[in-house]
Amino acid sequence: MKRIYLEISNKCNLNCPFCTYPKGNDFMDLNDINNYLDQIKPYCNYVYLHILGEPLLHPDIKMILKLLDEKDMQLQLVTNGVLLNRHFDLIEHKCLRKLSVSVHSVNGLHISPDYFITIDKLISNDTKAIIDLRFYDEENLSQDLKDYLNRLKSIYGFKQTSRKDSYKLKENVYVSFAELFEWPDMKHEIISEEGSCHGGIDMLAINVKGEVTLCCLDPLAYNSLGNLKETAFKDIIESAEYKKICTDLKNHKINKELCKRCSYRLRFLS
Repeated sequence: MKRIYLEISNKCNLNCPFCTYPKGNDFMDLNDINNYLDQIKPYCNYVYLHILGEPLLHPDIKMILKLLDEKDMQLQLVTNGVLLNRHFDLIEHKCLRKLSVSVHSVNGLHISPDYFITIDKLISNDTKAIIDLRFYDEENLSQDLKDYLNRLKSIYGFKQTSRKDSYKLKENVYVSFAELFEWPDMKHEIISEEGSCHGGIDMLAINVKGEVTLCCLDPLAYNSLGNLKETAFKDIIESAEYKKICTDLKNHKINKELCKRCSYRLRFLS
């Protein structure tokens, strides 16, 4: 398995219009996090702190990073960057493989100049981690974000990488663009009952309640495979249900109702 998403909190300090699921006020217990990491490590060493919520809001974020260091696991942390100046030392953790800053999250907001100062500091810092600055929905960015983007281009230049809409500024620092996507919802019409996805096969997600689901686009766990507070991760991924889902996906059969309504998977797999 390539990665597992861990929703350490569903609480967020922003209300982005493109994020349509309701926010919560929950934090994953540190002891549960420790337990979950131990359970998933034999199957996957790469953790994303990302589903809903802002991970830097977690009161035990420093301890979570320490746990990942101690367990010799790799981390991708996705943040809107608003609290990054308070937790800048996170780039020093050996577990951090990639830090993704969703700059487009602050689009249209009146934010402190410190926000851009912190990103400049991040770019200039020679961290071993990959830094990915996300400017999604580029055409609709506010003028301050467009100005900042143009400033980055004038200073560093954008060198096209092998990945679509990804550009290199300097060693380990990238800018990426993408269209916004629509979160799948059970209220939506069925898009297709045929096709495949990386969800389930290459990734799983664990939401703040401990529910294991197929991917990060299912924060309410419509496709729950079980709860880690009741069932061991090993038993979940060795279950007949999980194996059938993966087999069906490999045979281009979509049998989960939420997946039938998901347009995101059409981006990368037919």
